[in-house]
Formats: sequence, C-alpha cells, structure tokens
Amino acid sequence: MKTSHPKKIFVEKDVVKLPVTRQILDKLPNIPLQYIDDYRDIKVEGETLNDVYKKSKEFLAIAKKKGELVKRFRCREGIKGGTEYYVIHGNNCSFDCEYCFLQSYLGNAVPTIFVNHEEMLREIRNVILASAGKKIIFHAGELCDALAFDDLTDFSCKLVSLFSGFPQASLELRTKTTTIQNILNVSGNGFSPPEKEQRKNIVISWTFTPQIAIDMYEHKTPSLQKRIEAAGKVQKAGYSIGVCMDPIIRFNGWLENYETMIAELFHRLDHDKIRFVSLGGLRFLSSLASVIRERNPESDLLLGEFVPCVDGKYRYFRPLRVEAYRELWKIIGQKLNCGKISLCMESHEVWNEVEEAVSTQS
Repeated sequence: MKTSHPKKIFVEKDVVKLPVTRQILDKLPNIPLQYIDDYRDIKVEGETLNDVYKKSKEFLAIAKKKGELVKRFRCREGIKGGTEYYVIHGNNCSFDCEYCFLQSYLGNAVPTIFVNHEEMLREIRNVILASAGKKIIFHAGELCDALAFDDLTDFSCKLVSLFSGFPQASLELRTKTTTIQNILNVSGNGFSPPEKEQRKNIVISWTFTPQIAIDMYEHKTPSLQKRIEAAGKVQKAGYSIGVCMDPIIRFNGWLENYETMIAELFHRLDHDKIRFVSLGGLRFLSSLASVIRERNPESDLLLGEFVPCVDGKYRYFRPLRVEAYRELWKIIGQKLNCGKISLCMESHEVWNEVEEAVSTQS
C-alpha cells in the first residue's frame, strides 16, 4: 500500500530545508505546494462539515511539531491501565473511519506529517535513559496511524533502529495499513537492522475488524484480508504482532462475524508471535457524537444503547459490553493463552465481571 498522491501539499516555511521534508517532496513530485507559517492555521472550505472533512483528506501538510514530542499517557480515574508514552509523529491520516475520535479532537482534518525526527528520537532516548533501566512502553499511532505515511518518511526504520538498542523499552506501532516494506527491510534503508533477539521489544499491532464492519464504518482502509496478509509477513520477518479489536461495534450479526474473523486470524497467523489481543468497545465523547451524526446522518453507528461512564465517554450499556467481551474472550481463549488477552480503556468493575464470567465458563 502506497500513500495516495495529495492534490496539494502545505509546507511550513521553517521545515523546507529539513532532510525529511526534501525526501517527502522528492517522492511526491509535480504536486502544487503552498508555503505556510503554521499547519494549525490551515482552513479548508466546504458547504457542509462532511465536505470539509472529505476535502481535507485530499491534502497533506508537512510541519514541525512544537512542544511535547513524547507525551505521557495516564488512564483517567476509574479506568484500568498503566502509565505509557506515545510519540507524536503526525496528525490525522488519509483514512476516514466514522468513529475516529480525531474528528472532534484536532483543529483540522488535514493529514499532517511532523518532520523534526531527530528531536523526536532524542526525546525518546532521554525518556528511556531517565527510566534508569525500568521497563517502559511507547506507542506510535495515537494521533496518526503509525505507518500511514511510512513509505514517505521511513520513520519506522529510525524507531526500530533506536529501540533495538534498548531492550528494557518496548515499542508498539499501531496501524490499519499494509505499508510494511520498511519494517520488513530496515537494513535495506540504511538503518541498523535489529537481530531477531532484539525484535522482541518491537510490536506491530493491527486493528482487525470484520469485513462487513470495515465496509460500513472504516472508509478508505485496507480490507481485512490485506491486513491479515501484512501481519503474517511481519511475523515471518521475526516480529511479534498485536491484535486490536477496538472498537468492537455491535451491529446486526456482530458476534457471528467476529467469530468468523477470529477463526481466520488464528488459522493464518502464528499464535506464538501474537504478543497480545486487546478488546475495546466503541466509546465517544458527546462532541464526537455530534460530528458523526452531522457527517453520516444515515449511519447506524450510534443507534445502540449508550450510557455515560466515569471518564465522560459514552459506551454501550455495561451488560452489553460485558457480554461482548465475555463471548470474544471465550472464543479467543480457545486459541491463545488468556494471559495475552486484555480490555482497553475499561473500568476495574468491568474487568472483574468479565474475568469472573470467563473463569466460571472455563
């Protein structure tokens, strides 16, 4: 999968001479450029909110990330989870998932690549060194798919090369893409290739969704088959993968479709190289719900029974969430060690209820 050519590229004046900027522009020749002072000031016009978002996805911005480049993430009170870090290497992507929280989180929807890579890598290294040898977890893919623009930036090569030298630190690259050539060929891009033993702290995780739900809600994304194929290739290259079923959406026939998908995943992927399976239900703030309804008034995404939770987000009514987690956990547990299964952004009460239900059934 290659990044589609944008109709126009916005380039911040301060980054014109940076090596990554030149690399991107060399790979995207003959595209109109507009030089700007700050990517946050980009305005895209449209008759409707949906027009604005769709047009925004047709552009690309190249910019410098100011402020925190590595951000500490803590779960809000009442939600189970540990302290982790995420790398801010970009905003948005060319995909258009109906449930994407970025629709109500960022100032605009223009896919943006931050090119001050050396500063990012230096800050990551400093955070690792400050941890004094303790285990520490980093993610890339929080505000922008981790690999969506990797064919343009080669950023994954730099990350893999860095983390291969710090076994106490782990890196998860979160994606829906099939842009894996750099992951498969780090050494071919001029970076120090990690030996297989050193790859244990690097995980490439995919969001896996039944194809019927991809068609309904995950617009412009690769198919389920292509995601599975990409994950299999990454495993064969010596990396572990993560399986993210998040968000779980309770559409008509959801359980049968998830069960079929899970069977195919475990038939085609190496169980030993699955580091974890993460289950998370659909959740959203009221501000996102407004955007979803305005952009997709015919969508059934928000027609379920949702209730406000301790972190201010709306989720499926608790018995419905517990049922979904319990059923999927039970199916996955027949294929994989249950110690590798976890819930994402859920309360201690839900965790306890699901674990109790699963243990009673086993």
